[in-house]
Amino acid sequence: MGVNWGQNRRTEPNEAVSLLEGLLIECDAGAGDTVLVGGGPASGKTQVQNQVVARARELGILTLTAAGAADERDVDGGVLDQLLASPVLPREVLAAADGEDRIAALCSGLHRLARERSLLIAVDDVQHVDETSARLLLRLQRRARSAAMLLVLTQPDAWYSGEGVEFAAQPHRYVHLTPFTVEAIAQLVADHGEAERIHGLSAGNPLLVNALVEACRSSVDDGAAYSDAVQRLLHRYGSPLREVATAIAVLDTDVTTDAVATVAGVDPVEAEASAGLLVETGLVDGVRFRQQPAAAAVVGGLRGSEKVRLHIRAAEVKHARGLSAPEVARHLVAAGEARAEWALPVLVAAAEQVMLGDDVDFATRCLQLAASTTTASWEQQMLSQLLAKITWRVNPAAAAPHLAALREADSLDQSDRIALVRQSLWFGDRETFESALVRLGDDLEPLHPRTAAELTLAAHWHYGTAPELSIDKSDPWMRTATTLASVWRVGGSGETSVCAERILQNCRLSDTSLEALATAILALAYDGKADRAEGWCTSLAEEAEYRGAVTWKAMLDALGASLLLRRGEPAEAAEGASRALALLDEPNWGVAITYPLATMLTAYTAAGAFRAAARVLRHALPETAYTTLGGVRFLRARGQFHLATNRGLSAVSDFQQCQRILRDSNLDLSTVAPWRTDLAEANLRLRNPTLAVELAKQQLADTKDPFSQAVALRVLAFAGDSGARSGLLNRAAEAFKESGDRLELARTVRAINQLGQRAERSAGLVKPVQVPRQPMRPLTPRPVASRPEPPRADPEGPVATALSEAELRVAELAAHGRTNRQIAETLYITVSTVEQHLTRVYRKLGVAGRSALAGELAGARQ
Repeated sequence: MGVNWGQNRRTEPNEAVSLLEGLLIECDAGAGDTVLVGGGPASGKTQVQNQVVARARELGILTLTAAGAADERDVDGGVLDQLLASPVLPREVLAAADGEDRIAALCSGLHRLARERSLLIAVDDVQHVDETSARLLLRLQRRARSAAMLLVLTQPDAWYSGEGVEFAAQPHRYVHLTPFTVEAIAQLVADHGEAERIHGLSAGNPLLVNALVEACRSSVDDGAAYSDAVQRLLHRYGSPLREVATAIAVLDTDVTTDAVATVAGVDPVEAEASAGLLVETGLVDGVRFRQQPAAAAVVGGLRGSEKVRLHIRAAEVKHARGLSAPEVARHLVAAGEARAEWALPVLVAAAEQVMLGDDVDFATRCLQLAASTTTASWEQQMLSQLLAKITWRVNPAAAAPHLAALREADSLDQSDRIALVRQSLWFGDRETFESALVRLGDDLEPLHPRTAAELTLAAHWHYGTAPELSIDKSDPWMRTATTLASVWRVGGSGETSVCAERILQNCRLSDTSLEALATAILALAYDGKADRAEGWCTSLAEEAEYRGAVTWKAMLDALGASLLLRRGEPAEAAEGASRALALLDEPNWGVAITYPLATMLTAYTAAGAFRAAARVLRHALPETAYTTLGGVRFLRARGQFHLATNRGLSAVSDFQQCQRILRDSNLDLSTVAPWRTDLAEANLRLRNPTLAVELAKQQLADTKDPFSQAVALRVLAFAGDSGARSGLLNRAAEAFKESGDRLELARTVRAINQLGQRAERSAGLVKPVQVPRQPMRPLTPRPVASRPEPPRADPEGPVATALSEAELRVAELAAHGRTNRQIAETLYITVSTVEQHLTRVYRKLGVAGRSALAGELAGARQ
């Protein structure tokens, strides 16, 4: 390759190894040289040298190695002794080391040896070589070209242009190691995307790259390997670099090196130099870690008092420089201490600011730390009020103790009263809720009409009524809320749907708007707009999850499950309600626990899964729940369960309790609980058709909403004249279809089909064929504590055990000669769903097609 004087080559470690292997071959052929290998911290210099040494030994080249060390720099001849420790050195060379002019004799001996056989002398960290050894290396460097001698010396870049100027002034090649590129890493791992990820984490630093590549090849989580590699990299350089790196990681903000020096407890000049070295490693850009995992690895290594000390210093530095309250507070929270006088107001301000971004967890930790630092009663009360406001959306039960502080406070601002309204409503404290809501309307600070509308709808959601507020009733917000709330009395309509859309489009999901939005969603469903209702519910549930509001998410998921039930999918509804219930511990649900439980109970009952339904009843409801509409829904669901399991008297008791709760509040909300027709059905089962007809007629006369009318018509169909039965059932089916309740629609259609099949059998049109009893497709409810429940007779016969509710409805219509499209239109489902149900029906009953269904189903009913 010829003679080069200070030739500078920038290359990756792998390419550097290839270059040096080429020089080894030339050395073996008699051409010597000197190579200075430089680079930043942990740039791979030692690894490159080790690979070259291994290759030299493979080629049969005599190899002498040594490594400098900072703590041995004053040991005279320390590196020289390492070189001479090789057992393959001839005796005459070793003898020369004992002469008076030791350096000259050794140089001559090694030079003669290199003329006889190729020789590699490799010294790592030459910047730490003692003076005597350095003199030998310089002499050898000047003579390397005249023999088969290759010197490879590694050193940091700064040494090359500083203390290493004597070596740089002699003939040599200079190889500067650069970080790995993505392409170079891609040669080490199979996936190019993985190579990009590794490069992003390591910035190409060889030490980090090797750790991540090894983890990738071993198919293990690379988090621990990466963290360990970062720690090893910093440990390699010791103080003050390690302290500076730790300070940068703790601060994790663009600050000056002076601020870093203060936190690290080092001289500013040393801090600046160390920051420069960290930039060379690829870990740091300016005074901030390039990748959060690297900073986390450094901070993760902090323990005990060191962690507290550094975070307290960081908080002081940031506070002195006027950084934001959350920036300062995160260090106080991490330290777990806040003794400075300025700490408490900073923590409070930080909590209020981060709540704007829905960070409830950090806001709570700020206030809890603040509360631990003060003994003043007024400050404790103020902090309790703040905690009561913010913790409800993720942990309502934890907010309950702070509710007392709100009740007992001498004076509350508007936000405090809203928090009191919100939480007393959730836990069923109606007296506190109503008094606080009225005071809100009477406050000197006017209540925003939107908030008044939201809270009014929340009151109707839980109690079916709301206190009068000192708000102009002609305000558009209040008019919209009043019209929407009428859905509980008259059911869904075009007018309530318009108001529902207004609420959904103009109210942001929040603590005060949760029930208002839920009311709007149900109003759409009651008006037959199931797709719109489900779309809004899904969208809001996703937003709640994104914002970390577990309480909102649980409530919206429970609402979504009830929509699935209305769609006629009890299995999916039960599973959805079960998942919603699991999102919160039972104490956190408050009175709202009635919503998922009522849906689960109704769904299991509709599916004939009576044991699962019985287990739902083992959940204990708060006593106050039975004063709410949620409690009425639950009692109605329990009554339907009792009715389905032949407990007619128990069903009557539940329906009568629904009646009492509504009448105590002077309410008659047939959309929520059509108690007259419920009692009518129960009396019909108890063989009291006269009272059943009377109650059903009362329901028809007292309400005009399609759902209530449909239920009443169905009762009249079975309680009255059999000749009018078919017409009444068809009218009921049309009304259920208009209401959008597909579950009740399906039950009614099933009754119509059974009526038609009995007529056909009476006319001798269907030949009976017995169907063997098969197990029903199992529902898999979430296990809940329960006591043994005695088995009940299945009122639906063997086919109900063989097929699911949805499958049986489709099968009966298909057996009756309906096409798939006609079935879809009748049951309000898609043609694809019909096809899927029929496929499962054929498989379960072992029939080839719909032509055999009529006989199978008819025989099963004998």
